[in-house]
Amino acid sequence: MMKYGAGIRKYLVQGLFVGVGVMAFVTGCTSGSSTKISEARNSGFMSLWNTYADCRSTSDLGQAVSDLKQLRSASEDGPVAYEGFVLPLPTRLERLVSDPASRVAVDVEAMVSACALHAGELALDQGNIDIARDFFVSVITLHKEENSYYVLKAKTLLGRIGQGINVSFNTR
Repeated sequence: MMKYGAGIRKYLVQGLFVGVGVMAFVTGCTSGSSTKISEARNSGFMSLWNTYADCRSTSDLGQAVSDLKQLRSASEDGPVAYEGFVLPLPTRLERLVSDPASRVAVDVEAMVSACALHAGELALDQGNIDIARDFFVSVITLHKEENSYYVLKAKTLLGRIGQGINVSFNTR
């Protein structure tokens, strides 16, 4: 009877060690990769946000145009795919699992529009009417299906350009 109980205890202890080992392996693999993925996502988002903030705060037209180009590039690229942790699954289950969608926490098109409006206002203040008009028209083109704040602001600023031209023609 004692011999039978010792055998069961031996199998239980071995099973416990195997179970703890598998759990440690799986936990170790998933925690390291997800941290790296979230850090990479966060650095990409923060870079985008810093570019936007720089565009909105600068008074240098060249810097605003450079920032606008970077934001437009990010907008055109769309969500960036990433290689995340791949859980080793049997082939039958692997085809049922999809990759998670990559999402940005902000509307990049709105960031582009705000930056373009600011760059247009800088160009307008410096007397670069054609450049300012191009920026304002680009905002309207980007949001052609909408009647958003950005479209209304761009149309208002375009009207300001038109009034300036009419006034200059009327004073001659």
